[in-house]
Amino acid sequence: MKRKLILLAFLLAAVWPLRAQTTEPPKTDEAELRRQAFEKVWTTVNEKHYDPTFGGVDWKKVREIYEPQAMAAKTLADFHAVLRRMVGELKLSHFGIYPREAPAAKREAGGTTGIELKMIDGRPVIYRIEKDSPAEKAGLKPGFELRAIDGKTTAALLDPLEKIIAERTSNENVKKVYRERFLGVFLDGKPETVVRIEVLDAGGKPQTFAVARAAAAPAEMSEAFGNFPPQPVVFEARRLENNIGYIRFNMWVIPQMAKIRKAIREFADARGIVFDLRGNPGGIGGMAPGVAGLLMSEQVSFGSMKGRDSEQKFIVYPQSNPFAGRVVILTDYATGSTSEIFAAGMQDTGRAIVIGERTAGAVLPSVFDTLPTGVIFQYAISDYRSPKNVLVEGRGVAPDTEVKETRAALLAGRDLPLEAAVRQILN
Repeated sequence: MKRKLILLAFLLAAVWPLRAQTTEPPKTDEAELRRQAFEKVWTTVNEKHYDPTFGGVDWKKVREIYEPQAMAAKTLADFHAVLRRMVGELKLSHFGIYPREAPAAKREAGGTTGIELKMIDGRPVIYRIEKDSPAEKAGLKPGFELRAIDGKTTAALLDPLEKIIAERTSNENVKKVYRERFLGVFLDGKPETVVRIEVLDAGGKPQTFAVARAAAAPAEMSEAFGNFPPQPVVFEARRLENNIGYIRFNMWVIPQMAKIRKAIREFADARGIVFDLRGNPGGIGGMAPGVAGLLMSEQVSFGSMKGRDSEQKFIVYPQSNPFAGRVVILTDYATGSTSEIFAAGMQDTGRAIVIGERTAGAVLPSVFDTLPTGVIFQYAISDYRSPKNVLVEGRGVAPDTEVKETRAALLAGRDLPLEAAVRQILN
């Protein structure tokens, strides 16, 4: 299948563009393929962008500026970089040019340290460490600030990324995701190799840990969805103290639906459920109202997507015996796309309280297509407005109660947003 409509997880853009330089040039007439690719990108946006005014951008003028640059590019990688800058003029998420290889492939085939990073106060901090992982065994702790990897400072490692994102118009929330994901690539690598990780410990003192990467455990993978590649399926459901359910999953992909439904049913007697969508970049848009139907007793609107000549409404249809307890949703700057639809819909309808940080503001239904030069072209075809007609793109979902992660709390083994969620349910 060449094209497929999906409310894409914006996370893909955090890795794919950084690998664009590896794209191999086609073996046929490259000049002609470049011309065709440029024409396809410009014409597609011109004809299918959901806003005929392009948000105030003079799209014809954009062509006059970028077509000569594209045709004069010295390499195919440079050509694709020009295309990225061109669609970046729209200042919207879900527009991009990416190589065909899946970003998940490298990590799945390689080794891992078990470290998950989070940007806190502009600095990369260890947020979560997998149990029994190499990082845990080496003595690393959540809350340690990452300073260097294999002798190179995080600033030096991020420098190529900063040059790339300077060409893009992503909002600051999305840029944070780019940075933490990019650094994560350097933490992982070939199994049984050693990576030297320099951190500031709990006392503010520099320490260096030699961590032997372990082979990544086989992961459940979702099926490909058109050009949207298979994704790892990570899911967690457990009961907290005081009979509160907790559900966390990494992405909205089809295999998660049965897991979510089962967990909600098992928490039928719980006082409330916490949906932890921190770091969840989205996925398949239709899943959001589907999950909401397990939590709603009445049919409601979850907002709508408006294209240039069409409108698609998200309707929540209540399921039998929906969960009746309180619902809290945890969000942060990396909560995007479908996760934002779920958070906005549940918040606007009054069914849930949102706690944490403002979400990514990256929520546009989009299409994947293949350009003649062999790369993937992603473009948005609709906007999204919440049930209260609020445009979420670029704005994000504001939490009802703002609670930010702090390094001090992580060092103390605390999860401040989750603690606030528990208090909300118990009060």
